[in-house]
Amino acid sequence: MIQTKKIDIGNWERREQYQFFRHYDNPFFGLTADVDVTNLLAYVQNKGFSFFAAYLFASQKQVNSIPEFRQRIMGDEVIEYPEVVAGSTVLKANKLFTFCYFDHFTSFKDFNAHVLERVALCQQPQTQLIDHDENLAQIHYSVIPWVHFSGLSHPRNYGTDDSIPKIVFGKYVTQAKKVLMPLSVEAHHSLLDGFHLGLYFEGFQQSINDPKILLEG
Repeated sequence: MIQTKKIDIGNWERREQYQFFRHYDNPFFGLTADVDVTNLLAYVQNKGFSFFAAYLFASQKQVNSIPEFRQRIMGDEVIEYPEVVAGSTVLKANKLFTFCYFDHFTSFKDFNAHVLERVALCQQPQTQLIDHDENLAQIHYSVIPWVHFSGLSHPRNYGTDDSIPKIVFGKYVTQAKKVLMPLSVEAHHSLLDGFHLGLYFEGFQQSINDPKILLEG
């Protein structure tokens, strides 16, 4: 059983911000920016690794390093998980999407093999569209490899306690000898601010700048 930490809201430094946004019709906010994946893409292509697995691994390493990305609203409580896993959209062979879920690994070699196995299963046309939203200890990922987007919006089910961050990766393009990929992060403003998203973007970029340390360190 996962051991969660219950936040003492009454004595929480973030209490005012939490209460301010708690009952907004749409309390989510987001940022979209390009990240430089030049080094990461070249490295995985040379090594024969999955690019998707590599940037997902980098993202998961970063979100797990920031406590606010692991906090969730549960009724009148806020809980913090010791770690969160990844759930992502995957395109099936019939060009319809489904959800694919990945376990947490500290070794990229193991994670890469796990991702390849899970994606191959999820890509089968008979795979059903089943969400695991009852598992709050996850990040919702999507991949839109056909568009180098500069903005993005998510479907929203109002009237729920949804507080799971949503991260989307887009199509990478080459500009001035750099390979740039759009990255969108959306989070519940009761739990996170622009500062925390900034930590994520900064840490993600730093980690993929040195893919050898990230993936084999």
